[in-house]
Amino acid sequence: MNPLDIFNLKYFVIYSVFAFAAVIFAMYIDIKKKQYNNISIFLTSLFFLLVIFHFGFRDLEIGSDTEMYKWMFLTYSNTDFGIQLIFKYLIIIVHVFTNNHQYFLLIISFLYISVIFWSITIYLQSFKSNFLLIGFAFISLFFFRQLGINIIRQGVSLAFVLLAVNYYIKNNKNIKSWALPFIIAVGFHSATVIIFLIFIFIVLVKKATLKFYYCWYIILLIISAFGGSILSLGQFLNYFLVVDSNRTNYYIKGEGAGEYVVGFKAQFAAFNTIFLLIFSFINYRVLKNEDENYKMLLKYYMAISGLFFMMFQIPFSDRWGVMTWAIIPFLVAPLFTVRKNERYALSTVLFFIFIFVFFNIYNNS
Repeated sequence: MNPLDIFNLKYFVIYSVFAFAAVIFAMYIDIKKKQYNNISIFLTSLFFLLVIFHFGFRDLEIGSDTEMYKWMFLTYSNTDFGIQLIFKYLIIIVHVFTNNHQYFLLIISFLYISVIFWSITIYLQSFKSNFLLIGFAFISLFFFRQLGINIIRQGVSLAFVLLAVNYYIKNNKNIKSWALPFIIAVGFHSATVIIFLIFIFIVLVKKATLKFYYCWYIILLIISAFGGSILSLGQFLNYFLVVDSNRTNYYIKGEGAGEYVVGFKAQFAAFNTIFLLIFSFINYRVLKNEDENYKMLLKYYMAISGLFFMMFQIPFSDRWGVMTWAIIPFLVAPLFTVRKNERYALSTVLFFIFIFVFFNIYNNS
């Protein structure tokens, strides 16, 4: 077996055991009406720890960008990091202790997964749900592995975005608690500036109802389906990407894109819309449209999704898609809660198992 097959086999074993545990906990929630969150947190920490070491000690052949990150780690003094200075200083700090790139990859893996773990912890201070099942939702989604072994800067950046959003929900008056994670996120990946600006818009324009965001979502989806895109901004696009001029050649001109196919991506539009229907069901049927924090997460999802649709005509548009997909586990979390006359946990876990299996078959076909 080649290194990639061995890596995937080990990952599938970890996932299978995680899935078995998720089914058991979902049954306890639906049938016994008990969360068992203390045990849930302990088991999730073990599973996440296995994934940290699995991602961190991967071979250079695993992940198309891994070799590049090794080179970046070894030649950081000659690399232009733009505004992504926190990533640069992390490399400098690691070099104080070791010049082995493997430990650098391990530290990045630790940051990515541990900050997600931290985010779930903060989330559960505002919402009642099962810790293990939220963690399982993360590992089931196809982007989780890519953020862990390929586009790792964006993985760490999005983990800090999730932390910032959840700290805002916990206490929006404590500006430092949620602004600092956003700053760190931008320091790892400059495109996160766009997420921050959209988030600030959502926060400042509180009077904008869910109807506004539904319209935003639908209108931009239609525009994208008819060939409209961010490229339609013309010269204004240069200002849109001013935070990192290198992104212009990388994203717009497609340098290094290889055989990446641009154009309307029906599969991504369908994926986001299916989940939007699920979230709408949760908001209106399960939560009775009464949870303001949940509605803010839903607004975030639709706002970023609209931006994602407008990126379909440029290379690497899926790297904008992960900005929407990363919030999915938190939006689906109310289905992992003990409810007197409703049973959603097991069916939701089985749905995520289906997603994991489907996309692994789809990506390898």
